[in-house]
Parts: sequence; structure tokens; C-alpha cells
Amino acid sequence: MPSSDLPKRSKSTSGPGGAYQDHHFRSSQNLGPRPTPTIPKGGVWSVYAEIDINVPPKYPYDAVVSVHEWREWNTFNPDVIITKHPNPHAGRQNLKMEQGTFMTFTVQITPDIRETSKERCEHLEPLKHKDDGHASHAQGGNITRIRWVLDNANLFAPGFIMKTERVNEIEEMPNGGTKYRTWITFAGMGAKSWKKKYSEAIQQRVQDFCRDLKRRSEELYAKDAGFGSEGDKNPAVQENGHAA
Repeated sequence: MPSSDLPKRSKSTSGPGGAYQDHHFRSSQNLGPRPTPTIPKGGVWSVYAEIDINVPPKYPYDAVVSVHEWREWNTFNPDVIITKHPNPHAGRQNLKMEQGTFMTFTVQITPDIRETSKERCEHLEPLKHKDDGHASHAQGGNITRIRWVLDNANLFAPGFIMKTERVNEIEEMPNGGTKYRTWITFAGMGAKSWKKKYSEAIQQRVQDFCRDLKRRSEELYAKDAGFGSEGDKNPAVQENGHAA
């Protein structure tokens, strides 16, 4: 991938690198390569989606890491089984994703096509926000990153055959809300056939994931705020830009 094609990062001082700002990178119409930390050349193809969520970052963050609850809201990955957890003393019922968690995802590619995928959480940051006590986060605009990769070892498939990485970014916005971004990069010899078969469907599904996450985050916020029904629910972010 030529250096001129690499996405540009904003000059944010709120964390280890700002979010990608390049319009081509952030276009859902672009199914070309996108770099990730473990696939720095961008692979064979990728999908991307983003969404504004009008609640604080805590809620989408909690929804993403609480994989035992995905079946309640996530139509793209309607089930997750944790096969190995880094905390051997944790209870099995309500395990959350942590760095080093091994998982089997159910992937609903189309209404008629369902696959399973073995994944490993490669990187999971604690939620960053301006009030978390870290001086470097006090200015706001913090970005929290969560990444998982295809578990090639347990699939008995080497990375040159198929390699994937999914990046999730949860950005704290000035108005108290959240910008959520996600992309999945596919690399290896097998990625070409997957692109031909499933690229358009997976692009649609990752957009569905964003909409599902927004809905779930707003439900979690409403529950915390004590709203009795959908009709009582007020937005967490007001029109004047201040959080409720």
C-alpha cells in the first residue's frame, strides 16, 4: 500500500493517536485495504462503519465488552461463547471480554448464511474519559480502542491463508456523546474468495452492528437514568451541546 494511501491521523493529544480522519478510509463504499495494528499493509479488503451515539462512552463500551449479553441486541453476532478467559477465578455466567479472552462468535452474514469464527481479544483498553483521574485525559476527546483477531492457532489455519482483525474505537465527544467507529480487515489467500462471496453482505452487517449498538447503548443509559418507558426517555446529549 503506497504511503500516500495510508489514512491520516488527527493531531490529537488526548490519547495514543487520534482517530482516522481520511474521508476515503471512513467511506462505507470503500471495500479496499485498511491498515490495522496486526495487518499494517491493510490486507486484501475491509469494511468500515461509524455512528454517533447520544450517550456517554461508558454505555457503548459496556455493551461491547459484555459479550454474554450480545444475544439480546447484536444481530450480526447473535451469540458468543467464551472458550478461555484470562481470569481463571471469574464466574462463568457473566464474563466480560478482556485482553487475552478466547471466543467463538456466531456470525450472521445473511438471513440464510450463518458461520462461526474463533477470535482472540488482542487489545482492550480501560475506558478513557475526561473525569477518569488521568491528567492526560482531562481535556476530553479521548479514544478507547478494543481489537480482536482471528484465532489462527485454534483454527489450525496459518495467517497466510486467512487473517482478520476488527478494530473498535469509542471516542468521547465534546457534547458528552460518543462517536463509534469500527472496521474489519481481511488478509491472506482465502480473503479473495471471501471478498467475492461476502464483502457486500458483511459491509451491511457491520452497519447493522453500529445501529444495534446505538440502540443498546441508549437502552442502557435509559435504564441507569430511571426512565420508565421509551416515551419518557430524554436524550443524554442536549441540543445546546451539554450532557444531561
